[in-house]
Amino acid sequence: MQGCTGLRAGCVLLSLAAFGFGVAADDADELSRQATDPTASLMAFNFINDFRTSYYDVDDNGYEFRFQPVIPFRAWGTSNILRVGVPFQIDGPGDEGLKSVTLFDLVVLQQGWGRFAVGPVVNMAESSDGSLTKFTFGPAVGAMVPVGDKLNLGLFNQNLFGNEVGISQLQPIVAYQLGHGWALSAGDLQFTYDWERGEWVNLPIGFQVGKVTNLGGQAMRLSLNPQWNLRDIEGLNKFKVVFTIAILAPAK
Repeated sequence: MQGCTGLRAGCVLLSLAAFGFGVAADDADELSRQATDPTASLMAFNFINDFRTSYYDVDDNGYEFRFQPVIPFRAWGTSNILRVGVPFQIDGPGDEGLKSVTLFDLVVLQQGWGRFAVGPVVNMAESSDGSLTKFTFGPAVGAMVPVGDKLNLGLFNQNLFGNEVGISQLQPIVAYQLGHGWALSAGDLQFTYDWERGEWVNLPIGFQVGKVTNLGGQAMRLSLNPQWNLRDIEGLNKFKVVFTIAILAPAK
């Protein structure tokens, strides 16, 4: 794309979205609505590129790649969503390589006002991690309420507990459909409270712009999510940009 300057990930998003052929506007909008809702039963394979441009009191930058499949299924007559997060640190402070793997299974219950989801979440720390606990688990719960045809609002909560480990995360669900597969949302903002430290360790602000498109006959979603962490703690990420390529596999 001629004249494209600034963040390379943003250029990629704009360039690829320009080739959005083969997806009907209504289909693209529906896929976009589901892709921005963590309680929706949409199979997706997310390739997440986490560019960490700055840290508090550490002169460094980093890059982490995460593979995150989302697999809906039915069990005992109930809708479930299985999500696995497999992160691999390529560059930056600390040890490189495979990081803590997280998985959860949500039971999704349709309500008159929207959707309610609840289930277990499990985290398995990498072997090189210095923590006392390699295995933590706890409950996950979420709710989503549609407001009109274009806006979804909700909240998703994950909790992990183990030996001297207590973490709670809150993720706001805010997504507005702009039409033609475009959406503006809060993205993956994880407000994190450390119960052992007795303080918030991540207070991000940011936004995500995404586009559902069709590349070679395959429905995909491309998104860009800049985030600023307002919590000033030495070694923590200060600013990052998350670029995600999601391969979508909607039910026929």
